[in-house]
Amino acid sequence: TQGKVFLRFSRRAVPKGAFAGTLRVTVVRIDAFSDTAGLMDRTDPFISLKLGSETLKTSYKNNAGGHNVDFNETLSFLDKPLLSNRLEIRVLDKDTVSDDLMGECDVDLNTLDMQEDHEDQEERVFEMMRQGKPAGKTTLLFSRRAVPK
Repeated sequence: TQGKVFLRFSRRAVPKGAFAGTLRVTVVRIDAFSDTAGLMDRTDPFISLKLGSETLKTSYKNNAGGHNVDFNETLSFLDKPLLSNRLEIRVLDKDTVSDDLMGECDVDLNTLDMQEDHEDQEERVFEMMRQGKPAGKTTLLFSRRAVPK
């Protein structure tokens, strides 16, 4: 018996700046967020990073507030697909029942100009938004490693 094989090809171009491999994001600090989370309660901030279907989180800083909070934690996406370029950054307040959003932003990784085996020498500051208004700033460092050949 003879069978048929059906093939589908994509002509989708690889965007400029796209890369696959390991992406490391160092969360340096947050600043200019609200310090309070209610009556007599300071915020317990942490950062969530989402790339594709993978979500990574920093530890939370108990009663640290939202001004000049140092994290200095590196989160690693070990197998970033070539076409995953949208990094979702969220700053949250750790709560017992559910975590509260303090601010968020999306970063197009293709626009960051990271060549193979790149490591940031200068911090990158991202303006976080909440309900369409500025909510604070998140400072990050990026590094990437190419897929071994």
